[in-house]
Amino acid sequence: MTKATVLRPEGVESSVRRPAGRRTLGRRDARTGFLFLLPLLAGLLVFRLYGFGYNVWLSFTKAGAFGPAKYTGLDNYRRLASDSQLEVALINTFKFCAIVVPAVVVVSLLCATLMQYRIRGASVFRAVVFLPAVTLPTAAIMLFGWLFQTRYGLINAAVQKLGGSPVSWFGSSSGVTVVVTVIVVFLSFSVPTIILYAGMQDIPCDVYEAATLDGAGPVRRFFSITVPLLSPSLFFVILTTTISTLKLFDVVYILLPPGQSVSVNYGLTAVYYYYQLAFLNMGDRGYASAVSLVLFVLILAVSVVLFRLQRRFVHYGEDG
Repeated sequence: MTKATVLRPEGVESSVRRPAGRRTLGRRDARTGFLFLLPLLAGLLVFRLYGFGYNVWLSFTKAGAFGPAKYTGLDNYRRLASDSQLEVALINTFKFCAIVVPAVVVVSLLCATLMQYRIRGASVFRAVVFLPAVTLPTAAIMLFGWLFQTRYGLINAAVQKLGGSPVSWFGSSSGVTVVVTVIVVFLSFSVPTIILYAGMQDIPCDVYEAATLDGAGPVRRFFSITVPLLSPSLFFVILTTTISTLKLFDVVYILLPPGQSVSVNYGLTAVYYYYQLAFLNMGDRGYASAVSLVLFVLILAVSVVLFRLQRRFVHYGEDG
């Protein structure tokens, strides 16, 4: 009998021996990737995790501008319960959040919808919509501050032209709320508009065509098709806008500088109050750390609630 010769395809032997080499190459790639990530991880450990841990420890101490911190136990947390300024700051923070977040969602949703239509000057409209995202926030805040100035502002000049009397925008809680809301919405709606517009592009045209054939008008198509299918993008916009508004600081700081405005309490927010304690009253750094942890817990709680609610109102398609 003749022996049958089995011909192996070219490269079979080498493929059998490759796994060991692949493992070595994989380890080498992993080490190289880790080395590239090492600077980022070091910065995360030093400036984030260590900073957070130090802030937690500082909240149990009485720390001044100089000298070591003195451990005081839960004294700072007991002080939180009787701090009227903290109560004002938290009320203002949630008030701004309750007004700003729906306003940003409505404005950005409206702008994203208008960007869907092919009209004359559409490119100019898109540039105007994105303009606040590339505008220096400080310049925009100062500009709005001049517009709402009581004696020489253009807003009051227009009010007088219409027969009204000048409004003291910075002399009442409602006036400060209006000014802060307008500025925050102006600075915040551009990026959500782009996100919602991108989400609208992913909605199949066939769905709209089928709804049109069934007799659904533009309003019905918007609320029955666009909003449900856009809910993941809407959830992201609501979450990020809520967190950024809870951390509101720069607008009220520039509009109502401490020591120069009698209406600081009208716009006092949690972060602004933390700034006053930590950087203006240097003897209260320990208590300021406790205030910052209260804000951290509140942001965490609001985020958890929003993630719980998304299970009911956010639709991720057939797989969600």
